[in-house]
Amino acid sequence: MGDIQSHLTCNVEQFSQRIKMRDDVDVAREVEHFADFAAIKDARSAGAALEKLGYSVTVARRRLFRGTVRAAKLATVDVETADRMVHEVFAVVAAHHGDYDGWGAPIIQG
Repeated sequence: MGDIQSHLTCNVEQFSQRIKMRDDVDVAREVEHFADFAAIKDARSAGAALEKLGYSVTVARRRLFRGTVRAAKLATVDVETADRMVHEVFAVVAAHHGDYDGWGAPIIQG
């Protein structure tokens, strides 16, 4: 399932890189979260749970039974917001037997 701590550490590293690239981390943009599931039914259940939390969700089939989830929401990318979203998405993914794969967002220079 993975370790949430490694994702939280990545948030700090990503924040530092974004500051170096002059990203305006306080401007909201689409933040995408990704997860993999061994069963498409679990991916669909996780997607439904994430939609209830305000994410726009895309569920795709991988191979015969596997699934992936892309969950997106408008948000800033400061460390506090990134940590909150990672906790939120990670918890849903873990509860549905998935593997959280991290997040990404465009750079917005102010």
